[in-house]
Amino acid sequence: MQQTKTYAIIIAIFACFVSTASMWGQTEATVSIQQLLRSEGFEDIKTRLIADTLYATIEDRSHRGTFRGAARAIQCIAEQQPEIQQFEMVLTDYKMPQLIVHASRRGDLWNVRVDREMELAITQLREEQAVASSTGKIDVTFFPMISLVNNKLDHLFDFAVRIAPAVGITLWKGSRLTLQPIFPIVHNLDEYDTQRYIQIGNANLSQQIFSSRYAQASVAVGFFHPERIGIQGRVGVHVTRNLDIYADAGFTFKANYSNQHGFGIVRDSRQINAMLHVDYYEPRTKLQLELQGGRFLYGDYGGRADITRHFGEYAIGIYGIYTGGEFNGGFHFAIPFGGKRQKRKTFIRLRLPEYFSWEYSYQSYFRYWLENMGQSYVTQPDENHSAHYWEPRFVEEYVQRILNGDFK
Repeated sequence: MQQTKTYAIIIAIFACFVSTASMWGQTEATVSIQQLLRSEGFEDIKTRLIADTLYATIEDRSHRGTFRGAARAIQCIAEQQPEIQQFEMVLTDYKMPQLIVHASRRGDLWNVRVDREMELAITQLREEQAVASSTGKIDVTFFPMISLVNNKLDHLFDFAVRIAPAVGITLWKGSRLTLQPIFPIVHNLDEYDTQRYIQIGNANLSQQIFSSRYAQASVAVGFFHPERIGIQGRVGVHVTRNLDIYADAGFTFKANYSNQHGFGIVRDSRQINAMLHVDYYEPRTKLQLELQGGRFLYGDYGGRADITRHFGEYAIGIYGIYTGGEFNGGFHFAIPFGGKRQKRKTFIRLRLPEYFSWEYSYQSYFRYWLENMGQSYVTQPDENHSAHYWEPRFVEEYVQRILNGDFK
């Protein structure tokens, strides 16, 4: 009987030793993975290794676009830890979860699925301590701004080339403080055109309230447009993996510079704008189809349709607007501008934007141009059809292609 008890004690001690060694090995592996991700420029890193499955959260402020960072993180870890067969990687934007990448390796091929079913991974990582925080770090991004207007009768066109350095800071989870002055470089504008003066661009505080599998909501206060200041809110629903429906509304005042009064808010200039949007991505053709309707920035009612073709990191599209009884149309594009990787090595980083975006408006009707019809705004200076494009099927395709060597 005594001998049986002794064997039981020995077995218990051995099991405890094996368990402790296993936990120690996993802890070492986790620390190694965190150090690797940090050296690659990722921030707000959380990791947890359970058997051959890695749960992780990363914020990518170094790699261009929404898919390069995820692919690079998986590649680096797989090279160092080949025993990991399953990756559950949550991608965040200003510390808020946007998508999760499920990636598994069978031999030399990777299988990837991207969606918003992040609850399990977030639960597994809830008690983990984040490393390499992005809070308080400053990005100064130099945006070029080019304007051409060819509706003049006495000369061919008005032009303006301006530079707009944007200072961006993440203050806490989901927040972004942006301060962006606009400086004219060269132009042929008359004295009544506000673009000839130093202006305020996107200067606001934005806050993502929540971001989940089913819905998102955000609010922003400040300047969203060189001549409009106010408050804006947005609520969206993720109907399917590639179909979103959202509504936004704003309450703004006109604020600009004049020779007579300097800078100030114009009385009786308040406007309410509200739009309902439908955004659909068709993965086979890589077409993004957008429909929106409601009240535009300056009070006119109408709708807009966009068709955008995504070529990896390039997005080129056309659009049409009908509002106030007038038609308008044009094209837009977003093309890579900065390097594929712009690592943040110090507390303050000077950088180029990831993409250069531009929109041409036909504006053939004088009334359309004179009354500022069909106008809208963005809450962040880097919003376009490529940057911050968190479309699951789009991200899925290019993460898988990079991992399998089909895209560079």
